[in-house]
Amino acid sequence: MNILLLKLAAASALLSLASGAMASANGGVIHFTGNIVEPPCSTGSFDAGKLDIHCDKRSAVAVSFQRVGPAASSAAAIVTLTRDGKVLGSQEATAYRMALQGDSQLGLRVAPQAAGAIISPVLMTISYL
Repeated sequence: MNILLLKLAAASALLSLASGAMASANGGVIHFTGNIVEPPCSTGSFDAGKLDIHCDKRSAVAVSFQRVGPAASSAAAIVTLTRDGKVLGSQEATAYRMALQGDSQLGLRVAPQAAGAIISPVLMTISYL
């Protein structure tokens, strides 16, 4: 038992010496590859199915949406994506690529195909390309 405690004490002492030596190093070179970037666009609030987007410079984005929840597999609703009021499409599992600059507004509308149809929530994703 005493030998085990002695070995543990020696290991702890060596570890603290090594840590102290590494912490006191004050030189070296850091190599960096890549870019430091900030998001090219900013978004406002999502209100009444519409999202305001502002891009200071021309920015490529991908917009997609999918249904989620228990009724996600049913075709009981039509999902429509708009950009600045213009309908881009109304299909299931839709994805779009577009370039934005200045102020734009993306809209998402879900409407039932038949009365009493169950509408599942829709998840919209916007990604920078």
